[in-house]
Amino acid sequence: MNHEIDYKRIAVSIFDAMNTGEFSKFQDNALEDISFDFPGTDRIEGAKRVILFFKVLLRKYKNLKFNVNDVVVGDKKACVVWTNKGEYLDGSLYENSGITLFYFSGDRISFISDYFKNTSFANPK
Repeated sequence: MNHEIDYKRIAVSIFDAMNTGEFSKFQDNALEDISFDFPGTDRIEGAKRVILFFKVLLRKYKNLKFNVNDVVVGDKKACVVWTNKGEYLDGSLYENSGITLFYFSGDRISFISDYFKNTSFANPK
């Protein structure tokens, strides 16, 4: 493991971005050709498209806050265990938990994949 690169800090930065809506630090930490697997969608390719996806996703909520519960770091990988709570625009409550897996190339994120407990949002009624 390369101790000079703080994979934990880089991985957690995405949750800071989701909580604030400010994605410039995330963009600095992502490769331009990053890939993102998100349940219920096709793979999203490219940093600008990933950030656009996050922004569109956040528009579904009046508020949504992530809490990072644990981070496991391995060789050029990190796994973030998280929970979140929020409120949809219609006032109904939302909460979920899951993990996000990160792969790195050097000091940048090359691949992200999300795994959720509750995926009902991917197939709305």
